[in-house]
Amino acid sequence: MQKRNKGKDKEQKMLDAKFEKYAAMLPQSYKDQFKTNVKKPTQQQIVKEAVRQGRKVEVVKKGQGNKNNYISNVGKLLNEEIEIKEVPREIAIQVIQARNEKKLSQEQLANKIHENIAVIKDLENCQGQYNPRLVEKIEKTLGVQFERSWKK
Repeated sequence: MQKRNKGKDKEQKMLDAKFEKYAAMLPQSYKDQFKTNVKKPTQQQIVKEAVRQGRKVEVVKKGQGNKNNYISNVGKLLNEEIEIKEVPREIAIQVIQARNEKKLSQEQLANKIHENIAVIKDLENCQGQYNPRLVEKIEKTLGVQFERSWKK
């Protein structure tokens, strides 16, 4: 039995050597098409990496087809200059005051506007990206109009 295994090992080594010889002659671009773990980074991954490196990012709003004009924030690299529009502190303060006047918790407000509670928490803590549609929903639900100093 050991002789058979040795014979198979020898054959396998010969085949491996031939394969290596022919594989060396193939262009790299041909070899790359068969690699399954080689993935191009997505736009979101590129933006996240740029933010980690401290480069500036511009936030662009993009419609998503048939999803009731749902807006998602898509980052776009612009000449190494990126600005992420964060929630203005004055809006956060006004949301907190209006919510407290109506005696609503963050969870109750989130349920009324059909959003996740984390969205309300992020808005009130000035974290994440500014979403004007969310602020408009809150204004409509609470029956108030927030003052936006940058719109004057």
